Amino acid sequence: MKVVNNFITNKQSNLLLYYHLQNFNLNLDHSFMHRNTEVMACSQVMYESMIKDMHDKLEKFGKSVNKKYTINYFQIVKWPTGESQDRHIDFEYHPFTSILYLNDDFVGGETIVGKKSFKPIKNTIIGFKGNKIKHEVKKIKKGVRFTIPCWYKYEGVTIN
Repeated sequence: MKVVNNFITNKQSNLLLYYHLQNFNLNLDHSFMHRNTEVMACSQVMYESMIKDMHDKLEKFGKSVNKKYTINYFQIVKWPTGESQDRHIDFEYHPFTSILYLNDDFVGGETIVGKKSFKPIKNTIIGFKGNKIKHEVKKIKKGVRFTIPCWYKYEGVTIN
């Protein structure tokens, strides 16, 4: 388990949150719904400098844990009031998962990893073995939660 506070600045998190609010559009390939969350697939908008910068920062984070980790994909996700995610493990080919919190002005939405509970703190990133450790997101009771989840794979591994 790895936790880094102040992984990005308030300005960066605000710009990423604003980017989602301005650019989420179900008529475009990079946007889709997953349950009631609004998901933006960042690999589809890598031409945006702030998304490319985030990719590079997340890549460095993964490599700080294991030099063979590389990003498979990451997203910007808007979690509305009432949304949660059941306890699960990630795909076997994702040995490492990170979650970056873009805001913390909501109630609920804690991330549970194994038996540890993480109250979201703006600009903090957590990383863990998502394909080994069960994790979940508690119900958002009030407000809206924004995160950047990222799933890593091993370099050289092709995923169909």
